[in-house]
Amino acid sequence: MKQIIREVKENLVKKKFFSILILVQVTMLFVLMSVLFLQFYNVNTKTKSLYGQYKDKNVYQLSDNLFDEEEKSFLKSGDSLGYLKSFYKQLNENTEFTYLVTASQGIGIENFRGNDTFLEGYHSEGGAFPPYEFHGEQYRMAKALQVNEQVFTTFDLKLEQGRKFKGEDYLYEDKKILPIILGADYKSTYKIGDRLKIEYIFTQMNAEIIGFLEPNTVFPVREDFEFYADKHILMPAFTMEKGPLTQENDIFQKRQYLQLVNGQIFTEKDTFQIRKLIDGIAETTQFNYVTIIGANGIGIDLMISMLNQNINLLIMLVVVMLCFCIASIALAFIMKWNIQIKKYAIHIISGANTFDIVMYMFAEVFLLILISLGIAFVIITNIVNMPVLYYVMIAIIGIIIACVGLLPMYFKVKNLNISKMLKKKV
Repeated sequence: MKQIIREVKENLVKKKFFSILILVQVTMLFVLMSVLFLQFYNVNTKTKSLYGQYKDKNVYQLSDNLFDEEEKSFLKSGDSLGYLKSFYKQLNENTEFTYLVTASQGIGIENFRGNDTFLEGYHSEGGAFPPYEFHGEQYRMAKALQVNEQVFTTFDLKLEQGRKFKGEDYLYEDKKILPIILGADYKSTYKIGDRLKIEYIFTQMNAEIIGFLEPNTVFPVREDFEFYADKHILMPAFTMEKGPLTQENDIFQKRQYLQLVNGQIFTEKDTFQIRKLIDGIAETTQFNYVTIIGANGIGIDLMISMLNQNINLLIMLVVVMLCFCIASIALAFIMKWNIQIKKYAIHIISGANTFDIVMYMFAEVFLLILISLGIAFVIITNIVNMPVLYYVMIAIIGIIIACVGLLPMYFKVKNLNISKMLKKKV
C-alpha cells in the first residue's frame, strides 16, 4: 500500500500536465453529465407524474358561448344562477370523466410586495398592468388560477411548505377568509399565515396564505399542457351554497360559476360519447350555452412523442460523453506509459508483476476521478438539490470510467516483452 501511495504521489507531482489535463477533463465531463442527469431525471419524473396521466386520454375544453348582449341578458335572468350551479355540480361530481377547473383570473392585491414578474400582462407588449383603485384602496393585479380538487389529485401537485386545500375551502361564504397557495417564487416575498386584502371579480375579500408549491410545479391549463405555476397564486374553485342577498352579489355568483363551467374534461372517452354526456347534463340542468372544443388527442400524442425524443437525445449524449472520457483516459495513460517506459521496466526487473503496475495506474486514475467527483458534487449541489440516485449513479460511472479506461493498458502490460522494453522497442 505504501508503494502504491508513493508511486501515485510521484506520478502526480512529476507529470503535472497529464494529471491536471485528466482532472479538468473528467471534472467537466462529470459536471456536464450531472446537468444531463438532472434534465433526464426531471423529464422522467414528468413522464410518470404529469405526462403519464395523458396516456390514452383525451382532453376536451368546455367554453360558454355567452357573449355581449346575450351574456348581459343571461346575467339578468332570475333563473340563470340555479342553472349554472346545477350544471357545475353535475360536471364536478360526474364519475364518467374527470372535470378539471383551471380558471385563469387575476386577483388584485392591496400593498402588493412582489415585483412586476408576478403581475398580469407582464409578458405582453404593454407590460404589467398598472395599479388601480378599488373602494378607495390601491391594488396590483397578480396572476392567479382557480383550481378544483381534481387538479391536485390528477396531477399530484405537491407543496414545499404548508397544506393543500381542504373540502371546506371550496365552499365560500361572505366575510370568510379565503385560503390561497402561492407559487414557489413567492417564498422570498410572503410567508405562511400572511393575510392579504384582495379584489376578485369586483368583490373585496380577505385571504390567508396556507402554503407554497414546490419549485417547477407544472400542470395543464386550458390549451397550455405545460403550465408553470411558480409565479401564480392558486385559489380554490369555490362554490356558494347560499343564494345572493343583493344584486351585486347575484352578478358576482353568476360570474364565478361561469368561470367554473369553462373547464376541461379529462377522459378516455371519444368525442361522440362526451358530447352525448354533456348534452344530457345540459338538458337536465337547462344550461344550453356551452360548446365542446374537440379532443386534443393528437396534440397529446405529439407532446409525448417529442418528450420521448428528448429522452433518447439525452441518453445518446451521455453515452457519447462516457465513451469520450474513457478514450481520453486510455490515450493519456498510453502516452504516459511511453514517456515513463524505463521507470516501469525497472519496477518489473525489481520484482514487480503485471498486477502491481496496473494497480499503480488504477490508484492514480481513481484518485483523480475521486477529486473530480468531489468538485462536481460541490458545484452541482450548490446550484440544486440532487436525488440520492444521482450520487450513486455518478460514483458507479466513475468506477466504470477508471476500469474501462485502463483496460488497454492492462493488455499492454500483460503482453510485455522485457528485453524489447529495455531496448525501447515497445
